[in-house]
Amino acid sequence: MSTNTQTSGSVRSGAGDASKAHADRKFYDLPEAYALGSFKQKAGDRKGAGDEQLLRYIHDSVIGKDASFVGPFGRQKVMYCDHTASGRSLTFIEDFIRDEVLPMYGNTHTTTSVTALQTTLFRHEARDIVRASVNASESDSVVFVGTGCTGAVHKLIAALALSVPPVVFVDTFTHHSVLLPWREIKAEIVRVSETADGVLDMSVLEAKLKEYAGERSRQLIGCFTAASNITGILMDDVAVTALLHRYGALAFWDYASAAPYVQVDMNPVVPSVEQGLAYKDAIFISPHKFVGGPDTPGILVAKKKLFVNAVPSGCGGGSVFFVSRTSHRYLREVEAREEGGTPSIVGAIRCGLAFQLKDAIDPDFLSSREEQLCRRMMDAWHDLPDLVVLGNRKAKRLPIVSFVIRHPASGLFLHHNFVCALLNDLYGIQARGGCTCAGPYAQDLLGIDEDLALRYEELLAENRMLDRTLLRRYTEHSEREVLRPGFVRLNLSFYLPDADVDFVLEAVRQVARDGWTLLPQYVFNPETGEWKHSRHQVFKERKWLGSISYRTGKFSYHGSEDEDNFSACAKNPKEVLQKAEQVYANAAKAANRASLADQAVMFDDDSAKLRWFLLPSEAQQLLQGDTVAFKEPPFAPPVLRAESSRTKVEPSDDPAQCETPPNEITTLPGNSSEGKSEDVTRFLWHSPPKQIFKPFLKAVTEFSMIANGDRVLVCLSGGKDSLSLLHTLRQFQFYFRRKGKKFDLGAVTVDPGSPLYDPRPLKKYLAALGVPYFYEEQCILDQASALPECTSICSFCSRMKRGRIYACARREGYNVLALGQHLDDLAESFVMSVFHNGRLRTMKANYTVREGDLRVTRPFVYVREKNLRKFAEEMRLPVIAENCPACFEAPKERHRVKQLLAAQEILFPKLYPSLGSAMHPLMAINKTGVESKLLRNGFTAADSDTD
Repeated sequence: MSTNTQTSGSVRSGAGDASKAHADRKFYDLPEAYALGSFKQKAGDRKGAGDEQLLRYIHDSVIGKDASFVGPFGRQKVMYCDHTASGRSLTFIEDFIRDEVLPMYGNTHTTTSVTALQTTLFRHEARDIVRASVNASESDSVVFVGTGCTGAVHKLIAALALSVPPVVFVDTFTHHSVLLPWREIKAEIVRVSETADGVLDMSVLEAKLKEYAGERSRQLIGCFTAASNITGILMDDVAVTALLHRYGALAFWDYASAAPYVQVDMNPVVPSVEQGLAYKDAIFISPHKFVGGPDTPGILVAKKKLFVNAVPSGCGGGSVFFVSRTSHRYLREVEAREEGGTPSIVGAIRCGLAFQLKDAIDPDFLSSREEQLCRRMMDAWHDLPDLVVLGNRKAKRLPIVSFVIRHPASGLFLHHNFVCALLNDLYGIQARGGCTCAGPYAQDLLGIDEDLALRYEELLAENRMLDRTLLRRYTEHSEREVLRPGFVRLNLSFYLPDADVDFVLEAVRQVARDGWTLLPQYVFNPETGEWKHSRHQVFKERKWLGSISYRTGKFSYHGSEDEDNFSACAKNPKEVLQKAEQVYANAAKAANRASLADQAVMFDDDSAKLRWFLLPSEAQQLLQGDTVAFKEPPFAPPVLRAESSRTKVEPSDDPAQCETPPNEITTLPGNSSEGKSEDVTRFLWHSPPKQIFKPFLKAVTEFSMIANGDRVLVCLSGGKDSLSLLHTLRQFQFYFRRKGKKFDLGAVTVDPGSPLYDPRPLKKYLAALGVPYFYEEQCILDQASALPECTSICSFCSRMKRGRIYACARREGYNVLALGQHLDDLAESFVMSVFHNGRLRTMKANYTVREGDLRVTRPFVYVREKNLRKFAEEMRLPVIAENCPACFEAPKERHRVKQLLAAQEILFPKLYPSLGSAMHPLMAINKTGVESKLLRNGFTAADSDTD
């Protein structure tokens, strides 16, 4: 094109001025020597050796190829594997822009000054480079748009000016940027399924086209993806386009992921009967994904006849022919009319340079390199059954791969953001986690059906009861974001050296094999789904625009970067891999040092059913030699589902494989007819670990809970806490004797007469232990039901039990009662009291009842619940299940608080020590009634411990 002119047309200027037709305008002349052939090289004129040399040159010119950062495992060199999201800048392109473009920069809306003229010519040439690269004809317009493919799709939809919503055929790969704009104009979306080989099912597409071909009122449009941004699987654009045109449908193509790596041909020459049908009606390109392409605008290439809109979608300066006081007239030429305002001029020039670089590489050489990278990827991982590559491995694809990692012992997956964090922290590899803006296809690949997808959506949605207007937080998020399903995606760029490729592939192998062992060292934020190393949660080397200063009269920037940063990195990829192996080897020791709560508690019933990933606390259990229950995740990729169906074990009817009913105690451990009863008793007692005994000892000593000569009665419900307390007090007797002191130990249980709570098996167990045991029976539930009014059966039962226990202690001569509540219980009671009663109170550690003859103690006030649970499980204590329906109603609020605290503890691991310090003055109160006396506003609610 040697001139830039506008020609008159009959299209009106819109509702605002229907009488004005579009008009022509000639902006500038170009020299006659100007020709597209001057900047489009022919691949046949070059040899492969030149391509190899060019690839090395590109690699060496990447800005940031030697960048490094400090992570939790030391300084790492950045290894960029996220080109599918965005490319990397190149020194020679940026140097050209700095040295040649910017010195002569001016706005393009005039050519009367040398700067404006030169900039206009640069931009015009860049557009023509793109035009030549995609083989656009005189019938096609090349339009720069501001927001990648998203802007291109919106621009095209506006240009079509459809009065009736169309029927749009899409593939399974479709990106949100392409799908959502069509949905928003109420188009009927027809999703065409794929074959078993993972590619578009042409027979289904043809059947759908036949079904809708008779509809004259609605435009048929095919909007397809040249290459998936998740799997890299390529589509046959020529065959699909020809089929669409055969049935009168328009053919639009999304080349966002494909364009940097494949030939883009708007008007291909096809030596067959399809020659007249293979042209594309429109294509969308995101040049920022090209190497050298960051900070470039999107591109829409479309047939000029599609721009039927009278008013441009972005009307403004540069899009008009003339504006008077009362009317205006738009330009006729699409490329000028649809680029109103001041565009990204330098970005458009950079876009032309990125296309020019891509065209300098032989397309056959580039295709061969991509195929080689794909083969190496699949060969390197083929023997890893727990590294699940999504999509068909045999389909023709780009070296873009998405995967999940399964943990076989638990049945769950590793969270994708944890895997990405590990690749970053341990290897410097820049990958991406999530669904990569192609949700429906991601759900297909993960095995999530529509019902399950909607369950996740509902679970992840923000609570609508939150006040969105008056909330003082910056934003409000779902506290369950961590449950959002996803996968890890990375890609191998064609210019990566083979040594770097091998490094990335081996790093992924290591993470797939041993990555789970580092889970206890990481914390996750349930509100964002982020995972960070517990010792490295702050981005210490963040760079700030605020660090720039002009105080000295010139630009001054004081960053955190050290000149010796690069020398501190591992010298080669092999050394990085060796260091990673050492980190994995030390993982078990590191896990033992971590203080982790039972993180499963933070998930309520609904969210627990949808949890699909292994928790750090579960990984810690496994590393410590414990077991975790095997759990089928709520979804599984189809390839895994096929494997599990082949290896599924049928349930056994063998009595040896069946569990004993939970409340039935059969033969006691170590009990045999030949052994002495004294030996059996000694075997049944278990010494608590230091995680229990040390804080127990601290509480007993600090609050003077047990004195010489005391008679201590353990209130035994049969739960894990009271049973653990019994064993801990037994151990304390030996400790006490070494100090020349002693106390007596007994136990009491109150049976309230509920058919769903049966503590009678404890009789046999306590008899074997040789502990004085008092089994008190009282039909408390019957008494409650006989009352004329009972607002809380649970509260009534608790008061009655306490009265019966007091009576037993006085009758049998015990002066100290020992209860099994732990630090978690006290913290939950504290928060509930603040939330619901407006009072600062919690359970007391050691207090005297009103009559003065009994002391009530809680020796576990510094002990964590998770340690008691672990002790009870490991020692196989005969825990009695409490299934009382009345007891199921009361703990709902307590369970909500437990989940709240569990979620906060993940973010703030020292939460419970802090709460313990805050509650200390409250738990130290040693008499009943004190809280009410301290309250001077007349409020007389019962104290936290009522007699």
